[in-house]
Amino acid sequence: MPVDFFEMLELEIHKGLPGWEAQKRMAPPGRTHNRYTPSGKGEPRESGVLVWLYPQEGKIYLRLIIRAEFGVHGGQVAFPGGRKEENDKGFWNTALREAHEEIGLSPDKITRIGALTPLYIPPSNFWVHPFIGTSEKPEPSIISKAEVQQYFDVDIMHLLEPDSKGEKLITVSSGEKMNVPAYILEGHIVWGATAMMLSELEVLTRRVLGS
Repeated sequence: MPVDFFEMLELEIHKGLPGWEAQKRMAPPGRTHNRYTPSGKGEPRESGVLVWLYPQEGKIYLRLIIRAEFGVHGGQVAFPGGRKEENDKGFWNTALREAHEEIGLSPDKITRIGALTPLYIPPSNFWVHPFIGTSEKPEPSIISKAEVQQYFDVDIMHLLEPDSKGEKLITVSSGEKMNVPAYILEGHIVWGATAMMLSELEVLTRRVLGS
């Protein structure tokens, strides 16, 4: 399954991304699109994140991190990634560099199979460019304690399970409490932009499996 899955996933991406139609399923209340809207915060900053998939024992896993407790998204579940720097040749290189800095993942172990739909994050004023990269086998993670509390791995088939999704009461960056759509994965609540990106991956996975 793993090799075939990666090839089929790449083909599905080339056929066209589900985009906002998939993202909005897991969007917090009030989100009507994923576009940047001038808000007095200035031009958005841009970043790249890595959706890393790898095979193990006939299954496909992805790795998520829990960010350190600082900043707008402190303590939240995320993909490895961060702000584009001047020396980065593109957002794919940003994603690889950040994954190396945050979890010690070697860029030469990762093969790019496609990009997901870029997503704007209003609270931090970021345009996020997500990329799917694969490796032939699991790779150990050496986390940067300054940026990452821990990581955990998820069988992507769990994204398709009905009990992996629900609504959770969370406290947003403004201090307000609200019910948001969320994935519940390995005991962790995944919401916001990360859940929206996972939703697009879920739809692509369903297309691969014909489900």
